[in-house]
Amino acid sequence: MEMELSKINRPIEAEFELPLSKSMANRGLLLAALYPEITLTGISTAKDSVFLRETLDAFAHGEVHVGAGGTTLRFATAYWATREGSSITLGGTPELNQRSIAPLVDALNALGGDITYTNAPHQAPLHIKGRNLKGGSLQLGHVKSSQFVTALMLIAPTMRDGLQLEWDSVVSQPYLVMTAALLRSARIPVTLTKHGVTIPYVESVDPVQLMIERDWSAVAFWCEALALSEGGTITLPEFVDPSNQGDSKVVHYFEPLGIAHVFTDQGLVLSKKSVLTPGHLHYNLQGEPDLAQPLIMTLLLKKIPFEVHGLETLRGKECDRIAAISEVARILGIELSTGEAHIKCSSYPKEFTRPTAPLDTHNDHRVAMSLAPLTFMFPITIQDPSVVEKSYPDFWRHWTQLV
Repeated sequence: MEMELSKINRPIEAEFELPLSKSMANRGLLLAALYPEITLTGISTAKDSVFLRETLDAFAHGEVHVGAGGTTLRFATAYWATREGSSITLGGTPELNQRSIAPLVDALNALGGDITYTNAPHQAPLHIKGRNLKGGSLQLGHVKSSQFVTALMLIAPTMRDGLQLEWDSVVSQPYLVMTAALLRSARIPVTLTKHGVTIPYVESVDPVQLMIERDWSAVAFWCEALALSEGGTITLPEFVDPSNQGDSKVVHYFEPLGIAHVFTDQGLVLSKKSVLTPGHLHYNLQGEPDLAQPLIMTLLLKKIPFEVHGLETLRGKECDRIAAISEVARILGIELSTGEAHIKCSSYPKEFTRPTAPLDTHNDHRVAMSLAPLTFMFPITIQDPSVVEKSYPDFWRHWTQLV
């Protein structure tokens, strides 16, 4: 399926409700599955969250398809590892099955779990026999995904000896801070440091409702659109300051790109402001890798020389996101310098080359949404627009308000 998007030639004025944070909702879903006394203020409609909810509610024996979400598979694996007497096989799309899972499986098995690979070593599908995990201490070394630690943190209160984790390094530390904040909201004690976390056994919790915020990572695509537009404002209701989401830094990252923000009774209001053209910008997104696609696309389309570091996790997402950015840059006639964890650009062509063929979204929701603002320069066609349902099902309906 392809979608044609017309060029936008005018200032934009829009207001719409962004989805609930998929990251917060998925953490809340797992805690609520472990402790029935916990409820959530809202349920995310993102496809990943729908699959996770169904997987956590699944019959304790048999095979379950978890979709395309890395979070869904990792959180569900941790959950079912603790369900004594269960015997379940979890697998997803071919792309998901190839994503990293072995560090989590190794950790759970070291804590007394019983998880085996049913097809290829170190890949899903996984067969999980639930156990009453005792817990204890574990050294994780260099952790390449914060989701592995988060999954262990969320099930830690069910372990009889609690859990003490230590690591040498971990990417995306703000996501661990978010996890710790949600646990504390459920009155579960957490001691989190830069190199470890300690969580005690908690037999039961008092009834509590966890606040699920609107998604700050989705704000980035509207910052991108506004930065590339002729002007205007976008109002996003129900955003709060401060936030438990590390991606709330997005408004500060976009300030030098011409985006002002203010919190009002209506919510978060984004507007276009005049700024001096930056000479060369440096970003480190190790804590906020989900902001990479819209931020880098904005830098490219505004022809701003830049270096973005801290992209260690991008090649292992739904697609190789560094390669996806490089592909669009080549189409536009831009030469990039890329590595395993960085993207650099120092010069631009006088005129961009207009895309003539449909742009590939690579089955990646963030790639698809970051391509849409190209329409402030020329009309485009994109493939598989429905991939946005993974995190933001209403994205294209909201986009039509700008046209």
